Amino acid sequence: MKVFAIGPIYPLRGGIAHSNRVLCENLAARHEVAAVSFSRMYPKLLYPGKEQRELHDDPGFAVKVEYSLDCLNPLTWLRVARRIRREQPDRVLFQWWHTFFAPMFWTIVRFGRNKKTQFGVVCQNVLPHEDSWIHNLLTRFFFRPVDYFITLSSSDLSIMKELFPTKRAAWITECTTESQFAAPPSRTEARKRLGFDGDALLFFGFVRPYKGLKYLLAAMPAILAARPGLRLFIVGEFWHDREEYFKLIERLGLRDHLAIVDRYVSNEEVPTYFAASDAVVLPYLSSTESGIIQLAYGLNLPIITTAVGGNVDLVAHGKTGMLCAPGSSSSLAEAIIDFYANDRGPSIRKGMLGNRDLFKWTEAKERICLNASR
Repeated sequence: MKVFAIGPIYPLRGGIAHSNRVLCENLAARHEVAAVSFSRMYPKLLYPGKEQRELHDDPGFAVKVEYSLDCLNPLTWLRVARRIRREQPDRVLFQWWHTFFAPMFWTIVRFGRNKKTQFGVVCQNVLPHEDSWIHNLLTRFFFRPVDYFITLSSSDLSIMKELFPTKRAAWITECTTESQFAAPPSRTEARKRLGFDGDALLFFGFVRPYKGLKYLLAAMPAILAARPGLRLFIVGEFWHDREEYFKLIERLGLRDHLAIVDRYVSNEEVPTYFAASDAVVLPYLSSTESGIIQLAYGLNLPIITTAVGGNVDLVAHGKTGMLCAPGSSSSLAEAIIDFYANDRGPSIRKGMLGNRDLFKWTEAKERICLNASR
């Protein structure tokens, strides 16, 4: 088949770019794949981060890409649509994660429609994490002319079925993404680089309200009472309410127990933080699927997270990670204290290695991505 993949990809940064790259690389093993990405993905006014692109070259990147879509220029949307009408690929796969892109993607489907091409959507999340009637409206607007859907969690598949009960839809577990990052150092070397050797937890990724960092901070006094020397690494840009978090840190007296890296960490640096930590903590209030879980599996780092959304598809409590209640600092503290008190790390790492087949690319996943059927 000839496949067009529309969405962010290297050197655009972030989990969705990593996800799209893995999809393109896997499909390219048996199909002709061309990625269509962005010359401008967000206007600076609407993007809370400091930089939208990776800062270092990746010599291993070999996907054929055309960086032609400008979020503010509808003429570029129409050019992509005309290309689809002209070349008539068998499939066009959109990466979907936010309703900001609904008008652009709808335009491409509407004016790219031809007798041969089927349009599919890979739903990083069916609906944005921020609940709003306008998100629901725009999602339905774009989804209506689409032929089929792939979700990345069972919970999102249920949401998809509620929105469009008759549409073809199925869900897959994404592949791990560690191959896009530098080789991880040893635990000893990683801790030497970071200047710390002791109990260490990692909160990783953009800091946004739904990710629940404030509940982890509120849990820290109880955790420190049980593990006084513990260090929490908070690694990722603060996208919202930075001062509110820092006031909470001061009020709880946590400054000396935290290492805060308020920036986007390059692909070369990421494995150091994972290798130095005992577990990654994801105290999400809601979740569809998290690329950080895929990365943690790839790097064999235990996961402590909340029992929401797609997390429960990938983490079995006490076997491949630890689960706790969302929005509960006490439940989170109990899970972390249990993790250390019962030395669960080695058995969880073993369980994660035994579960790696779940993340492999298979013919069944390929069929779903190209047809939304098993």
